[in-house]
Amino acid sequence: MIRESGGFYNRDPRNYELRVALLYPAPYLASVNSLGHQMLYFMLNSVDGVMAERFVTDIRGSIESGRSLKDFDLIIATVHFEGQYPILLRMISKLRKPLIVGGPAVSANPIPISGVAKAVGVGDGEVLIPYLIEALLENDLDSLSSRGFFIPSLRNKVSFTRTREINPLRRQILVTKDQIPINKFLLEISRGCGWGCRFCMIGWHWRPRLDPNLSTLEEALDYATHAGFQEIYIVGSDAASSSILKDALQMIIERGLRASLPSLRADQVDSELIKLAVAAGERTLTLAPETGSDKIKHVINKSIDNEEFLRVAQEGKENGMKHVKLYFITGLPWEEDEDLIESVKLANKVRSLIDTKVTVSIFVPKAGTPFENMPLEREHVVKRRISLFRKGFRGRINAMHYGRAYIQTIFSVGGFEIARFLREGYEVPYNKGAYRSFARSLGIDLDRIVYHRRDTPWWDFVDTGIRREYLSKELDRASRYETTPGCDIACTRCMENCWILSKKV
Repeated sequence: MIRESGGFYNRDPRNYELRVALLYPAPYLASVNSLGHQMLYFMLNSVDGVMAERFVTDIRGSIESGRSLKDFDLIIATVHFEGQYPILLRMISKLRKPLIVGGPAVSANPIPISGVAKAVGVGDGEVLIPYLIEALLENDLDSLSSRGFFIPSLRNKVSFTRTREINPLRRQILVTKDQIPINKFLLEISRGCGWGCRFCMIGWHWRPRLDPNLSTLEEALDYATHAGFQEIYIVGSDAASSSILKDALQMIIERGLRASLPSLRADQVDSELIKLAVAAGERTLTLAPETGSDKIKHVINKSIDNEEFLRVAQEGKENGMKHVKLYFITGLPWEEDEDLIESVKLANKVRSLIDTKVTVSIFVPKAGTPFENMPLEREHVVKRRISLFRKGFRGRINAMHYGRAYIQTIFSVGGFEIARFLREGYEVPYNKGAYRSFARSLGIDLDRIVYHRRDTPWWDFVDTGIRREYLSKELDRASRYETTPGCDIACTRCMENCWILSKKV
């Protein structure tokens, strides 16, 4: 039987001024493995007069009490990727409750969700939630327009809001089955990234990287140990570049805990890191070359030599690693079939050294990145390249479905016409054909958005801090196969005001 501890239970809602339904549009086990969702849960419940209970897709009623959504005053939802939009709307179907939405997907482009949301948080929850609670208790949502929230009714322009420091979440939900933990303690050791990969939304909206203080990690790990967690999942989009990853692994080992690592940048991985990871119980290295082609490496600004992946694979095997996962992307700008073949060659070389599993994703343009205006590659081209990968790679391979990439593109770079589409079509079957058919009934041409140069209305409503002309220059450099150094190497003045740079001076 599954049980959880560490949450807030058995409370009388009549004792609270504001009752919040916190939605995560995914199954329960996914929700407890979401750092952002747990962070919001504990932040909301730490405010006097506020009661927040969680809702997921596979449990009827709230997790805490079984209460219905209609028993709450408002709904706050965290959305991590665009495919969760229609799921969220199905969860709240026919409810007349104010909806507040935050998370990475809506922070990049809040317009698609604007047809149903009262407010959209753009940036980090640690900063946004206190403002939100204050506005809700004062019944003045419009005041959030100057505090990091896009208010669709006002169509205000909002600055992307980042915290000035990150602190690992100490208190977390522990889930057990037959008294054995089945979820991991989430330890954030970095947030954001400064390498400037031109396809990556996180790397442009959360730029540059932030690392926490080592002392706060130690406190979090002490809590995890005392709470009964057995495994730590290290969270960080650029974890390998963090100055404290090795220290974190050492502390995990000293406490007798196990560690799981996220995807690591190969040129930041050395034998010492691998040895620490193995000592902490990790047996799989996850690496993301994206491509094996030198040309495309320069296009996407991720020029890690293929020999680095072979080195890491060899050192991993020598030091006790059993498996490697490799992540590739096809459909990238300026990619040709011969570039895809280079990816296959790299994958096979790694596989000759260690057991290897490959995942092939499809490039999806993201708002606020240098590639925001690039088209999705045509279906027949992508399918041909994935077929080439399947035929050429002598191992396990998992490939993204083209229809999902098509729909993600709609919600990633769509404008107000997509807000209308989502508001009226969230129950349409989640496939390319059904979406195109329904869009035509609304007079919307989805192919124009997906396959052609498109408008970029999000620039009228979100100031990411990155200069728009800088992104244009990055696209131009990509077309010439030129690279740009990352933040840890040199400051390229991508922002007019980089507060981390100012902090270092």
